Amino acid sequence: MLKIPLGKIYIFAALSIVFIIAGCGKQSEEELWKHLMQARNDQNFDSTIQVCNTILKEYPNGRLAAPASYMLAESYREGKKDYPRAVELYKEFVQKYPDLNQTPVAMFLIGFIYNNNLNMHDSARVAYQAFVEKYPHHDLTSSAEFELQTLGKSPDQVLKEQMASAPKPTKKKKMLKAPLRKP
Repeated sequence: MLKIPLGKIYIFAALSIVFIIAGCGKQSEEELWKHLMQARNDQNFDSTIQVCNTILKEYPNGRLAAPASYMLAESYREGKKDYPRAVELYKEFVQKYPDLNQTPVAMFLIGFIYNNNLNMHDSARVAYQAFVEKYPHHDLTSSAEFELQTLGKSPDQVLKEQMASAPKPTKKKKMLKAPLRKP
């Protein structure tokens, strides 16, 4: 039986989507989004990136441009593990779409990537501080503050510090209970 390497299957799928998109003329934004979601569900990040770029090129002010821009950054972070490119794309997203619900998440992820993937702690500090200043009441603010307190520390160091500062349990005195009376 002929075995085809998995990488070649992904390349074939990516090229197939590109040829479908190119061969059918200009597809609607919604049709492209369907291709995008299929590629994403298949974890075909090359195709996801290509379709995101097509949406952004053909519909730069379209209804799905912002989600495609965010998905592009996510694909580089999660799929390609190209963290410098992901940071660049998240920054572009934050700058172009400052008022969307995903903007605070993108800002947080910039700090997170700098800290946890690139070990650029000074850049992480700047990113987290900007996030906390801009979104002091966001759900991720406590996480950003925790990250700021633990920058550059290993998980073991953080755990040891937390255990050392935790209150010590005290012994409870046994209390005698009065027997229940029957009415």
